[in-house]
Amino acid sequence: MILATVLLTLLLTLPAMSVELFRYRGAADDGGTIDYIFETDEPGLPKTVSEEKAAEIAADWMTTFYQVQTGVLESQEFRTRPIPHWLFCFTETVQGPIQRIFFVVVLPNGTVVEPRVAERL
Repeated sequence: MILATVLLTLLLTLPAMSVELFRYRGAADDGGTIDYIFETDEPGLPKTVSEEKAAEIAADWMTTFYQVQTGVLESQEFRTRPIPHWLFCFTETVQGPIQRIFFVVVLPNGTVVEPRVAERL
């Protein structure tokens, strides 16, 4: 009993392990590259928002984080691994060739996963 209590206490004090859901490497304004790393320490969550609502959440969040007008939703995919999540891909332009693409990851409960940004030279 004491051993079980000690083990449980140790498990509760350890930080949760982050899981990488998606990574995208894009061009930086200075000629280098930027990695957008979407990771979370959330466990698998139940699906409590619809795909349409998740797309709305993603579009709203995209304009704030990337500071661009909502463009065209190019693709959306519900992935089950490593944990369930939606991956949305938007483009900046409505007409003409695609200049930039933007990704948003939304968990099944509607929580947006904010990426960690790593710049490279």
